Amino acid sequence: MKRYDVVIIGAGCSGLSLAYKLIDSGLSVCVLEKGSKSGRIKKTWSYWAGYKHSFVKLESNKYDRVIIKNHEETCSLDCNDSNYTSIDSTDFDNMVIPCLDETSNVDLIFNSNITNIKSDNGVYSIDFNSDTIMTKNIYDSSNMKIDSTLYQVFLGYFIKLESQISTQPVLMDFVGDSDFHFFYVLPRNDRTILVESTFFTKNIYSEEELKSELEAYIKKNISDSYTIVKREYGVIPMSTKIPDNPLNINKIGIASGATRASTGYTFINIQKQTDHIVDKLKGGNSSDPLKSFRWLLLKKMDHVLLRIIRDKPNQCQKIIYNMFKNNKSNVIIKFLSDIPSLFDIIRIVINMPKLVFINYAIRTIFNKKI
Repeated sequence: MKRYDVVIIGAGCSGLSLAYKLIDSGLSVCVLEKGSKSGRIKKTWSYWAGYKHSFVKLESNKYDRVIIKNHEETCSLDCNDSNYTSIDSTDFDNMVIPCLDETSNVDLIFNSNITNIKSDNGVYSIDFNSDTIMTKNIYDSSNMKIDSTLYQVFLGYFIKLESQISTQPVLMDFVGDSDFHFFYVLPRNDRTILVESTFFTKNIYSEEELKSELEAYIKKNISDSYTIVKREYGVIPMSTKIPDNPLNINKIGIASGATRASTGYTFINIQKQTDHIVDKLKGGNSSDPLKSFRWLLLKKMDHVLLRIIRDKPNQCQKIIYNMFKNNKSNVIIKFLSDIPSLFDIIRIVINMPKLVFINYAIRTIFNKKI
């Protein structure tokens, strides 16, 4: 029965980020991934630059300004000081997986069917396939079922136009009437354009249900002569809840609540979280970024915003648009990047519709989490 210093369950963004950062730690590491190496899900992770992480060189697109639209209204967000940027998960995999494969202290095992995990006096035994391994440190990125009442459902096309036209990056183009619905447009350095239809909704729409509106938007706003290079479809619970964890296993990534519930942004929080874990494993004393006062305060705000989105989706589109319009760009970027000062938060709250926000803030004190 082999023992490891660290076992990581899941080889998504958080699992691979943690494993990569442990390459030079001197610790023995095992990564168990239930999926195959050839069947990787392609994703695009976007965020505002600023936090120095291990994968900065993979940033493939940088934007110094993004547009926000609400029907006939338009405003912009100045990103000169903190560029809006993206990392393609394929580039991430192509960098990280070969490094792990070539490293003697890390075993990356695909097609791992975990059948049982037991805990005995702080030591975990993990049964998978026909093997058992043991560890004192287990980090699990697998998503447990979350009973959410609101979901982010999205379908994105990476398209290549038959003839190139100038396309502005659009962070949010609100078009919905009954749902909180917006489109997201990112022209990329490889001459493709990511166009994504996103709903914050009680309903889990299928890819087929989102297809017609996405294609109609592309035809109306970009071009009707294009080729679809690849597709992205996903469903993210927009929840402030953390699932029960009877074995007290360390959860990481989305499973730990690293996703900002009101926005869906996750990548930088994962990097902060895994940097903290590596420091802790090396005997450091850094604080957990997902337990800071600021993070807990933002979660409370998210709880309020999610309730407004769920109950008043059409009204909330205007609220979010005005948040961009009525606040300075650097304040908004810090707020969306989870690094606002207390004064930044106060500024944003002051510019919210006070009766609606206060009403829902009071309700959240007595109601269950979204």
